[in-house]
Amino acid sequence: MTSQPDILHKHPVPGKIIEEWIVPARGYAAFHMEKGQALRFVDIEGKQVPDLVCFNAQDLGEALNMGNSLLINKRREFIKGNVIYSIRCRPMMTITGYSNPLSYSYGPMCSEEVNRIRYGVPNTPNCRGNLAMALGPWGLNYRDIPNAFVPFMNVEVDENGTMEIREPTSVAGDYYELRAEMDLLIGISNCPQERNPCNGWNPTPMGVIIYK
Repeated sequence: MTSQPDILHKHPVPGKIIEEWIVPARGYAAFHMEKGQALRFVDIEGKQVPDLVCFNAQDLGEALNMGNSLLINKRREFIKGNVIYSIRCRPMMTITGYSNPLSYSYGPMCSEEVNRIRYGVPNTPNCRGNLAMALGPWGLNYRDIPNAFVPFMNVEVDENGTMEIREPTSVAGDYYELRAEMDLLIGISNCPQERNPCNGWNPTPMGVIIYK
């Protein structure tokens, strides 16, 4: 059986690794990145999505804004070279590579309220709650969390405009990476959703590598 460290390095990292770790299933993390550093997500077991938010490390009132990012990139499905912009329309992160190109950029994350309405179940683990806990030490709360960018997430839109969440196509060792375009505070929720297929019905660990 392949070990987690082997899976984490299935694809060579093109730079000096500054830090790496594995976020457990349903877990979360928050940390700083310097301008020019790269963030690589590695799907450890396959079919898992990480919700990513970021803030200007010098001004936490400036967060990523996926609406601006969609308009400026002129794309719904982001590809290598596309940029994630802030509420002030300044570049925050650039997509620099991936082994699986799927991502989700045009809707909100799971929350306690959304899960209760969609599935009739209260008090479920969710990404908004995870991110609020991760970013709480910086004075950010539940209402401060912006819509996230979600590598590996598989959402299909049919000819009538109906959206359906499908299982990710990512396999163990697939990666998705972004470069910081300013000093950033990063928040990650290793999505705990298990009531739809966004994590293949089974949340699993997510690897994180920061390199330069």
